[in-house]
Amino acid sequence: MSSTSFLANTLRRSLLIKIISKPTPSSEDVASVIELTASKVVEALQAQSMTLYLVEGNDIVFRHVFYSPTLWGKDESKAAQFKETGAKLLELKLPAGKGIVGKVIAEGKPIFFRNTQTQAPMMLSMAQTTGFDVRSMLTVPLKAGNIVIGAIQVLNKEPAAGTNSEFKEADLPLLQEVAEYSAALIQRMLDPKFQLGPDDTAKFISRLTNHPLVTKPEELQIDDNLVTSIGDAIIRREHIFPCNRTSPNSIGVVMANPLDFARREAFQQATELIIDDISVASAHLIDTLVKKYFKSDPMSGADVDIAKVADIITSAYTSDGTGEVSAAELESEDSAPVIQLTNRIIEDAYICGASDIHIEPQEKDLIIRYRIDGLCQEKLRLPRAVANGLVTRLKIMCNLDIAERRLPQDGRIVFKKYTKKNIDIDLRVATGPMNHGEKVVMRILDKTKSTLPLPALGFSDENLERYRECIRQPYGMILHCGPTGSGKSMTLYSALGEVNTPDVNIQTAEDPIEYTLAGINQMQMSRQIGLTFARALRCYLRMDPDIILVGEIRDEETAQIAVEAALTGHLLVSTLHTNDAPSTIARIGEMGVEPFNISASLVCVCAQRLLRRVCKNCKQPYEPAGREKKIMDEAIGWSGQIFKANPQGCPVCNGTGYKGRVGIHELMVNNEELTNAINKEVEVAELKRIAMRTGMKTLHQDSILKVRMGLTTIEEALSNVPPDLIK
Repeated sequence: MSSTSFLANTLRRSLLIKIISKPTPSSEDVASVIELTASKVVEALQAQSMTLYLVEGNDIVFRHVFYSPTLWGKDESKAAQFKETGAKLLELKLPAGKGIVGKVIAEGKPIFFRNTQTQAPMMLSMAQTTGFDVRSMLTVPLKAGNIVIGAIQVLNKEPAAGTNSEFKEADLPLLQEVAEYSAALIQRMLDPKFQLGPDDTAKFISRLTNHPLVTKPEELQIDDNLVTSIGDAIIRREHIFPCNRTSPNSIGVVMANPLDFARREAFQQATELIIDDISVASAHLIDTLVKKYFKSDPMSGADVDIAKVADIITSAYTSDGTGEVSAAELESEDSAPVIQLTNRIIEDAYICGASDIHIEPQEKDLIIRYRIDGLCQEKLRLPRAVANGLVTRLKIMCNLDIAERRLPQDGRIVFKKYTKKNIDIDLRVATGPMNHGEKVVMRILDKTKSTLPLPALGFSDENLERYRECIRQPYGMILHCGPTGSGKSMTLYSALGEVNTPDVNIQTAEDPIEYTLAGINQMQMSRQIGLTFARALRCYLRMDPDIILVGEIRDEETAQIAVEAALTGHLLVSTLHTNDAPSTIARIGEMGVEPFNISASLVCVCAQRLLRRVCKNCKQPYEPAGREKKIMDEAIGWSGQIFKANPQGCPVCNGTGYKGRVGIHELMVNNEELTNAINKEVEVAELKRIAMRTGMKTLHQDSILKVRMGLTTIEEALSNVPPDLIK
């Protein structure tokens, strides 16, 4: 076995995650690392027996004992004896310094024996203790820095190893390498004060992943043109630094964690370059490289540290006129500081992964907030007086009327026009008059992001199968409902991606076009010139479509034409703003559509929400009790171990306890019983009962199912969807 294959990928990934992401490890983490280490040592060395020892005070304790089935073959009584021996050993404690293990721990040096050596009496003694003949043995210390916390001992190779059925000194490096990684991790978990520095972490990651380690910028050959063309926004957001091209379409990069496949994929999608060569460096070194190539001039626009801009602007109102910027400069939308501030806010929000930017004038301050993973977070506060210049600048960027401050306005910013950085995003802008001035909300539409496949959206297996049947219907109406930001558009785009084939004509009417899909005809609405959803639908009915997507059914005219399209051989998909699937029927009825037309055209209604995912690196298991247990029993008829968010969080989730989001769905598929109920205009509550009887899982039930699966917490589920009143 070569040195490059010392550690299997599973071990590398698991150990790496443990090293870099656990702020408050638990006893279960110690057990999992020990078990993982033991299994991989046995697998790599083909050992018949393995024991892992730890030092506890003045004693040495057995923490893991493994015996191979080849030691007893088909003899069940002998198997029981080995099982009993292992159980007894796990209860034993050895005095410090006693025996071979004690010597290895005391001296911190490995010991290797074979029965051909002169220590045969020792081997005989071990045979009496273990219950089988010991032909060869390796014992290595578990060293965390200068501290020896235990030892690993392996005995005999499997008979299947043939002529190599005895350990050799060449096997020592493998065992020592595993012991080194395991010791650091176990000590990290046993002693909260034991910390791995950034350089040590980078060294471990490099060894674990078999990627070369970089400790100084001078060790890298960097293509300046490549770095400039990619731009600092993508580099900062993904924390991946490009070095050089390895081919026209591939590059070599530096990363802190080569196993962060999500960042790698996002970087590759944003740059359209393949990462095929990776070096490992500390996060500090990557930051140093970024600062070297993108200077930190507070007003140059080259650095996205928004705090520096905020400090300069705030000081203009608190200084005596001797500052870099005067307060008077900030009142105009054409001043350099206001232009820089506007760009910085947008760039910073993009890098932080925000979906929306809120600019809110208050009585004394201007508050900037980002919505990240569904929750608003305050980013900074600025003097109230800068609000007018900032809002006017944003209006200029999206061609709105800067003189109109009493009425709401909508617009769109193509940000590429206003920045030299490689940030290809559009922003959907809405302004509205508030009591202290105009508020602006900007939805970030990232053109570099692609749609996700349907299985990645959080559909349960049952819902996914039923939904896929629905989107393959030749005609009818599929509706998605939920509040703004609940993932409706992404689900529709993903559905279109599944049915998008050369023999299908798909046409969309959108406001705005959020994702550009190859092979699909997309139309941007423009109410200023009268291009509405209704007008686009009329146009599409004359353009031989198979599938039509309407961004939203907002009014009676659009609803009537949509139903007409669904009844005349087209598959129509659209969205509505309702709370759940059954109430969508009542909402369409309120728009003037006849009940028999609704029942005849409807294929399914899918209500959805997005719940925050509990961070998988620091989530904490527990058994629900009281009201929580009752809620789970009533929803899905199950109660057992679930997870809660770690209040302290971890580096992976930025201390929040949550990372990313997952969808929950309420899929109401039309059937004969529902059709009869819709025609009779029964109330929404009765429609919900019928849908539940015919297989619909409610939003609440699906959210609790996600809790059971360990994807989210019961607090998050209940804060988004209350328990069902209808049983």
